[in-house]
Amino acid sequence: MKEQAKSILLAVLIITSLAQSFFLTYNMPNFNAVMKRENEYMPVRPLGQEQKVENLIYPNQIILHLGNDKHAMLYPDVPFYNIVLNRLKGRSFEAFQVKSAETIDWKLIRRQYEGIELQFESAIPAKLLEKVIPINDDDSAFMNENIREIWIYALEDMNQVRVLFVTDNNGRVYESTRADLTVQDVKVQVEFGRGVPAFKRVDDAFYIPVEPYEMTQLVMPYQIFTPEEMQNSLFFDPTLTKIITEANGSVIYTDSKRGLQVNQEHHWVTYSDPSAPAEGQSDATSDVLKAISFVNQHGGWNGTYRLSLIKDGTENDQSNPMLQSLHGKHSRVRFQQYWGSYPIIMNSALKFGYVQVTLQNGMVTTYDRSLIKLGGHATHRELRKLPAGDALLKKLKQMERYSEIKDVQPVYKPVLIEEGMKLTPAWQVTYEDGTTDWVI
Repeated sequence: MKEQAKSILLAVLIITSLAQSFFLTYNMPNFNAVMKRENEYMPVRPLGQEQKVENLIYPNQIILHLGNDKHAMLYPDVPFYNIVLNRLKGRSFEAFQVKSAETIDWKLIRRQYEGIELQFESAIPAKLLEKVIPINDDDSAFMNENIREIWIYALEDMNQVRVLFVTDNNGRVYESTRADLTVQDVKVQVEFGRGVPAFKRVDDAFYIPVEPYEMTQLVMPYQIFTPEEMQNSLFFDPTLTKIITEANGSVIYTDSKRGLQVNQEHHWVTYSDPSAPAEGQSDATSDVLKAISFVNQHGGWNGTYRLSLIKDGTENDQSNPMLQSLHGKHSRVRFQQYWGSYPIIMNSALKFGYVQVTLQNGMVTTYDRSLIKLGGHATHRELRKLPAGDALLKKLKQMERYSEIKDVQPVYKPVLIEEGMKLTPAWQVTYEDGTTDWVI
């Protein structure tokens, strides 16, 4: 019996030894593969998703004119805004004829006729606009224009619809004489304005709501990406960069040619590449496309954005050492961040709410953005009512630059608190020169 047990144990040991030999032979660790992975460049965690140009170009507001000097305001991402814009995307606009803005009675159109007005915060090149709205025209003059407003209104007694594209070139206007729209089409879309808060026009300059305007105050969870993650997406070889800490607490990563300045307090980064060519071809359309491509490749979009600024300039920002090398003509392209229907506007409490790319001679020279990414759902919500009507108008008239106001819009002011990022509803005033202020 004892000899039989020894034989069984010996057989088990032999089988176990053979099995171990098999696994060692055919499942040896691939040491070369491990070494290769250690030496390879590891993909950077993006701050957000890539975006197509057509997803970043849309009006900052759509005004529905109801006739009898009654108006309604639609902001991005509300159902009626989406319906109106999507229906216009399904139409076609052809055969453009140039008009003089001086021959058009805008006050009469705004007060008397039912219509739709699409407003863009910054004039959009027609070559970009056709990616959003079906413009079919071989007229190079129109396609080289920048469009800041589109007016569509119905002349019911004449059974006619007029479609006007207003440019930023001395108020020059182009009329689409073959637009795929009927009077009934316009009337159906205008009806959406009768079910939303009413607005009134003040001093023929701007609109304010008639009744207190409701918005939701939010507290959003967020995460902060590290400067090193941003560094890895911007430098060809991040291992060759050195770190410089300045007296004000900001940190600069540099490879002696390019620099990445990090504002630790606001979690904000500014990338600078001063090696722009002395000469080069560029225009607004190509600059916007290059800016979008650059952001797609270097961080992505950490939220919802809208193209909000295309501006040529020659100024040199002396306040920022990373930008002092930017001399000569350049183009700034800015994308405004949104939460829901409203823009998140930077303030002294927190630098947050936009992505900006500056180009010179067609090459990206600076890149500004936040390292903060908001979570998907609010942890706290509270309904707020902003002042409207006479109460709001009284506050506006107390402002020193009241006569220069051209727009009043609802926005979010961001601030970091212990629980997350607090988004507080507020009114923002925009003046004729493009500067802004808050209604206190």
